[in-house]
Amino acid sequence: MVRSTFFVLAAVLALAAAENRLLSQLDNIDVDEVLADPARVDAAVRCFLSDADQDCNVRSKVVKSLISEMVKTNCGECSDGQKAGVAKFLAFISKNKPEEMKKLLAKYDPNGEALAKYGDSWRQKGITV
Repeated sequence: MVRSTFFVLAAVLALAAAENRLLSQLDNIDVDEVLADPARVDAAVRCFLSDADQDCNVRSKVVKSLISEMVKTNCGECSDGQKAGVAKFLAFISKNKPEEMKKLLAKYDPNGEALAKYGDSWRQKGITV
């Protein structure tokens, strides 16, 4: 029993460490570089809208897994760099791909709760909602 508890605890800690490592990689994403490449933008949006992960690269999977939490907390757990990157990406999408932005909002904020709570903050960051 103690041995199995140890292995479960070790697995949980390893998973948390891997997630933290992936999250810290998000600070190194050059959002301007991504936004300058229409194929990468389309791939990211396709990943975020997909119910499956086969359309996602490793970083997009991590971001996708966090989007729901980002919407619920206005990126409250994000680093300053991650907040700026998310805001820049969403501002770009809302301006240049408004239909995709509507789909993202419908998927991640279907009841409009986050929009009601954080809409003013998002608009100040250039995100058209």
